Amino acid sequence: MHNKILSFIILSSLIIAACTLTRGHLWGDDFASYIMQAESILSGTTQEFVEHNSFTMFESSFPIGPVAYPWGYPLILTPIYAIKGNHPLALKLPGLLFYAGFLSCLYLLMKNRLTHTENLLLISLFAFNPSLLVFLDSIFSDVPFSFFIILALLYMMKSKASRGNNVILGVVLFLAFFLRTSGIILVASILLYQSIRFFRENESRRIILIRSIQSMVAFGTLWLITSFIFPDEQGSYLGQLSGLTPAVIKASISYYFYCFGTFFGDGRTWEILYYIVVIFFFIGVWARYAFDQIFIIFFTLYIGALLLWPYWQGIRFILPLLPLFIYFAFQGMKFALGKLPTKYVQTGQWVFYGFWSLIITVFLFSSSATAYANLQNDRAINGPYHPYSQEVYKYIRKETPVDSIVVFFQPRLMRLMTNRDSIMSVECNRLLKGDYLVLRRKAEEDELQIQPEDLPTCNLPLNRVFKNRRFFVYKIQK
Repeated sequence: MHNKILSFIILSSLIIAACTLTRGHLWGDDFASYIMQAESILSGTTQEFVEHNSFTMFESSFPIGPVAYPWGYPLILTPIYAIKGNHPLALKLPGLLFYAGFLSCLYLLMKNRLTHTENLLLISLFAFNPSLLVFLDSIFSDVPFSFFIILALLYMMKSKASRGNNVILGVVLFLAFFLRTSGIILVASILLYQSIRFFRENESRRIILIRSIQSMVAFGTLWLITSFIFPDEQGSYLGQLSGLTPAVIKASISYYFYCFGTFFGDGRTWEILYYIVVIFFFIGVWARYAFDQIFIIFFTLYIGALLLWPYWQGIRFILPLLPLFIYFAFQGMKFALGKLPTKYVQTGQWVFYGFWSLIITVFLFSSSATAYANLQNDRAINGPYHPYSQEVYKYIRKETPVDSIVVFFQPRLMRLMTNRDSIMSVECNRLLKGDYLVLRRKAEEDELQIQPEDLPTCNLPLNRVFKNRRFFVYKIQK
């Protein structure tokens, strides 16, 4: 019965999420790098991609990303790109499948830690969460990455210590790392957890040591093989740490504290609810410290790494931590219920169920309304795929030399769409490194471009060659 309910929840989640997908994409160009890397895998030009993207990173005002993301997610996108090309709706489909896997693995991970009803409530919170389902409308690696994080924890906690299972654990750890460099934190967490067990459990030392060696050999072997196949540019992440300061770390602490609250929603009511949940989270961590040590180690190391990273990307960066956050909040509430007088325990249990069921109901209604509105709007084409944006790309492709350099606030996106080298500039003098300048006419204040109204102060030889309702294109006279 519970398996049927679980299947229904996951299927319903997929239907709602699929109806939420648009035919466009949010502004940003991380996704453009993923697509270009997938394209380079198909065409056998991975090194050429690295060379072009290196130009973008090092000639821009500052690096906006690594030279190359880990190649796991581009590899996932490759078959879709081979069939449909640069088709945003199709390229979002792997995210749906991995989210279904994420929910399934999460249920299995918590199966022996929560009752069936509690586990179904936990899964429903993620299955119908509007903040997470809307996030699936993006071409990012975070959902597949989170799937492999949960799968690795599941194997770590439930699999028998056989050679086959140890090797599978190592493979899963590698796949998480192959999707995002931060997957190495999971590897470090498991090694730390195994080290603690090694010194505490004398009778299991041999098993623990063998398991650690076999899983790390599998991990290392796959890493070595892929390092020969794909360019290894992960060291370029270090260049982005130049923006790390004590002030940034302090701001990150505040930012991520409130970022967990966006799981529930925006507004004062949700904020108060989040504060309540946080209290129970800490109670749950204290109550389950001896039983769920691997969860606590991973949570601590991962959030620590985020605090040291000078860039914020919203809820997607904490997606692997959210299941553990809600799980410990559940455990904190259960611990509190266990302290009630016997005659109130049953009532407390129903309050627990009612509290989370009400939140799930609100989530379900909100997500369904968003999906319905999206379908009514014919899956609106937004952002970089909007017709006005396409007009600009078409002009650049047809009217500029192939060796032109275009200055644009999303340079990787410009290269994806036009096959022209591109850089980002927030400085007047750096504009001279380009041949063409593309500006959004109504740019946000924090966008990485010179505001159109400020352009005259640069006093540069510019000739406007194209405009539409959203963009200006200038030729830079040299």
